[in-house]
Amino acid sequence: MDDIEAIKQVQGRYGRAADTKDWELLRPTVTDDFHCDTGAGGRGLTTGIDAFIGRVGTNPAVTVHHALLPEIDLTSPTTAAGIWAVHLFAKAPDGSVVDAYGHYHNAYRKVDGSWRLSSLRLEWLHREIRPGQPAADAQ
Repeated sequence: MDDIEAIKQVQGRYGRAADTKDWELLRPTVTDDFHCDTGAGGRGLTTGIDAFIGRVGTNPAVTVHHALLPEIDLTSPTTAAGIWAVHLFAKAPDGSVVDAYGHYHNAYRKVDGSWRLSSLRLEWLHREIRPGQPAADAQ
């Protein structure tokens, strides 16, 4: 598999792991020093995989992350940069919804022959927050 395809695969796996809250699947998709900044429109800055899992692992919302239209540049044999259009949908237990759009600005590093996400920075273009009612199965 070529490097760009491997980076696409790891980005997809990262999103699926985050949405399914599968932290053991998430760990090998990122570096130990993973740096995540979702800015003022998100949950802010976190450094380190354990801190990141601690942060997202307490979020009770159902989430769906779609990373689309990748622009990936190999910057060396072991580093790469990527920009992805992103759509985030999140529904909290109280029924409120966040529907947001923006771009991931990511860095990747090859570790022991496998590509991993080393940093993620989210630039928001639009966020819509709607109040709601709890789902029938949550009552």
